[in-house]
Amino acid sequence: MRIDLDALAANFRVFADAAAPGICAGVVKADAYGLGAVPVALRLWREGCRQYFVASCAEGVALRAVLPEARIFVFEGVWPEVLPMLLEADLVPVLNHSGQLACWRDGAPGRPAAVHFDTGMHRLGFAWETPVACFEGLPIALLMTHLACADEPGHPLNRLQIERFDRVRAAFPQVPVSIGNSAAILSGAALTGDVGRPGIGLLGCNPIPRSANPLARVATLEGQILQVRQVGAGETVGYGASYRAAAPMTLAVIGVGYADGLPRLLSNHGEVLVGGQRRPIVGRISMDLTAVDVTGLRAAAGDWVEFFGDGILLEEVAGWAQTVAYEVLTRLGPRLQRIYRGA
Repeated sequence: MRIDLDALAANFRVFADAAAPGICAGVVKADAYGLGAVPVALRLWREGCRQYFVASCAEGVALRAVLPEARIFVFEGVWPEVLPMLLEADLVPVLNHSGQLACWRDGAPGRPAAVHFDTGMHRLGFAWETPVACFEGLPIALLMTHLACADEPGHPLNRLQIERFDRVRAAFPQVPVSIGNSAAILSGAALTGDVGRPGIGLLGCNPIPRSANPLARVATLEGQILQVRQVGAGETVGYGASYRAAAPMTLAVIGVGYADGLPRLLSNHGEVLVGGQRRPIVGRISMDLTAVDVTGLRAAAGDWVEFFGDGILLEEVAGWAQTVAYEVLTRLGPRLQRIYRGA
């Protein structure tokens, strides 16, 4: 997997401009969506990013080791088992319910925390109607909410969630707020708040489907051809004999499979780019290998083919696999070599 950190930096500037006069943080949870939290976060720091969001305490501790001066928020909050680690690494928990509030008050008196209000997503967060008195004495670093339909700017739930959150923020007039993920930031200031939280958009994925993508591609997944072989008419390919050649064909076997995170649903369905041409995946994707029809092409062992990048969009792969780009990226395994440009 080739990762262009210069493109990442360009995408960060797009979001920073869109978030102005607010600031832009970096969401680097799930190992920066599979691209590598450390190199991604370090490049964002060079571009002026000073606030980061991770999912868990463990992710925050790992990030703190390379970014000693950053402010790092932990989405899943606090509980007694991780409280000492949060304090030692100087992480800011995002409090989601009264139990976490009590844990933080008792275990870290006077230390700031963020507070997440659920305005209609119905995942984590305090009910948006929670009385202000519940937070008396707590130093609040940030008020947060998360939009359920930010990728559909015209969805009525966006307006309802903003209306609810406006009532929350009115009760905390001096506290900065954070609303917008990648899609919301690009949809305007009303959906952003003081701190934008781009994640998948930093990696170049289009956060608003059916609209032009202003972002640069960051990740390219390639695999190497291990063998080229001839298959006769009527012969089958791969496990389960799920593909049968209608005519003599040339097959390239590529050293990438589902153990590397390639979706098995691409079997007999997806495409790859071989020598600049799209060619179909044939047969079932196996643990380590994928077969591709390269009939008529000059393909040889050692050649590289593209699974996604500039020629085949990640969003296309996600569509073939009946999922979203987030899942495709975060499932990419540690066996893949990650090569960084612009580190």
